[in-house]
This record gives sequence, C-alpha cells and structure tokens, in this order.
Amino acid sequence: MPRMEFGAQIPAWHWHWDVSEVRDWVQGVEAIGLDFVSMADHVSFAYELSDRPTRGPYQDDVHQHEVLITLAWVAAQTSRVALQTNVLVLPQREPVLVAKQAAEIDVLSGGRFRLGIGVGWQEPEFEALGVPFRQRPSRMEEAIHVLRACWTEEPVNFEGRYTTIREMSMLPKPVTPGGPPLLFGGFSDAALDRAARLGDGWIAPVQSDIDHLIGFTEQIRAALERHAREAEEFPIQWLPPLDTDIESTRRTLTAARDAGITRIGIGMPNYDREGAIAVDDYLRHIESAWREIWPELRG
Repeated sequence: MPRMEFGAQIPAWHWHWDVSEVRDWVQGVEAIGLDFVSMADHVSFAYELSDRPTRGPYQDDVHQHEVLITLAWVAAQTSRVALQTNVLVLPQREPVLVAKQAAEIDVLSGGRFRLGIGVGWQEPEFEALGVPFRQRPSRMEEAIHVLRACWTEEPVNFEGRYTTIREMSMLPKPVTPGGPPLLFGGFSDAALDRAARLGDGWIAPVQSDIDHLIGFTEQIRAALERHAREAEEFPIQWLPPLDTDIESTRRTLTAARDAGITRIGIGMPNYDREGAIAVDDYLRHIESAWREIWPELRG
C-alpha cells in the first residue's frame, strides 16, 4: 500500500500574492507538517473571440506563474516537503528541455520533485506554442520515453516521430533513481489506461465528486490489473477545493480515503477573481484539517 500523504495546492490561478506571501505559504505548510505541495501549469490563456469561445474557470487575463521555475524557487525556500506539478501540459513543451529542467529541480531539491503530466485541453495555447493540438496523445506517449531516456542513459540516444537524440550527454542526472516519478492526470479512458501502463501514480481531477472519484479509481485499478501492475503500489491523489467547513471537509476526505485515495489534502481555495483568500486564512484552514482530520484518515 502506498504511504498515505497529506498535501495542498499552491493557488496558482488568480494568484495575486507577492513573493513574500508565496514564501510564507510554502514555509508555513512545511512547518505544519504536510508531505507535498503541488502547482498547476499553463503558459498562456485565451481571450474569447467571436470564432473562439473559451471554457473553464480560468481564461483571458489570469495570473499564472510558470510552474517549473516557481518550484525550483520553492525548493530553495523549503527543506523537506515534496514538490509536484499538477499537471504540466507535457505535449506542448519540448521534452528534452523538460527532462533537463525536471532533473535540475530534482537535484536542487535533493530528490523531492515529482512530475505530474497531462495532455492539456486548451487548443489556443497549443496554437500559440506551435504544437498541433490533435497530436497531443502521440506526443505525450513519445515524450514520456524521451524523459526517461534522458534521466537514465549516458550517452542518450532516442529515435522517435518527433524527437531524435544521437549520442548526446545530459548531466547531472536526477538524484532520484530513474528520475522523478511521473504522475498522470486526465480521466478519459485513454488517459486512465496510459497512467496505468506508463505512470508512477494518478492524479484525480479536482472537480470530481465522490461518486465520480469511486468510478475513476475502480477503472484505473482494472487498468492496472490489465497491464499486470500492482494496484497496492500505485498512489492515487486527489486535492478537492478548500471547504472552510471542517465537518464537510472531514466527510469529503474520509470518503476519498475509503475510495482508495492515498495522497489527499486541500486544493486551491477559490477560482474567483475577487476576494482571494489571504495567506494566513489559507494556512489556518490547512492546519485545522491537518490537526483535526488527518490523524483519523491516516489511522
């Protein structure tokens, strides 16, 4: 059984905190005792046009800090807590560069980095980065193999549809043997199967309710069995949005634990542009859940 862990999400969307507030937050959750922090990824967001409707809770002029650079900085502000992307849109990024950046964060953090990855959903973002949107699945599959080749081989060689590497060096290698764990997001049939086949864990969508969560966990366990992998060694993560009602939080997290979630905690507190929660208030709610709920879940 994977070790039970408690974590929280750095509020990357609509994030108007200054640098000192971000530092106070990450150091605060480490001091509370949390096991990991995660952070979302987008390079850009689309403004709505007459021929391009936007969707989702985040669009147009959203503040979104770059995830890999930010987590490298967070590594220097902390000493123990694990650092995770949740999730990096891998197909729209050049995989050799991602391998280098991820290895560097792993080295700088002393092996605390986890690379959460997903195929993405925002077509205009892919267009802006010069990557065909419909190639997401095939680019994702290939990029996973590129990452692991760069982390484990010396010299590195790879021959693929999108990437060719011939007798190249990439040093230093990650501190973590084999490279940072690859945790997969996504909840389509194809995404769940890919996670079970190639991943080191799965990240459930924040928006899931408990019924959906149970269905997803059952589906991924079936996929793990299909690929002859041990479900008991495969971590599943879910960070539902912050609920300031401690009893409601207790019911939600207990149900998630009973559904088989082994990495659990508090997601981003709000998706609103107005009334963003203060650092101290966010930390206070996290600490309440840690002290009042986590011992029950872990026990």
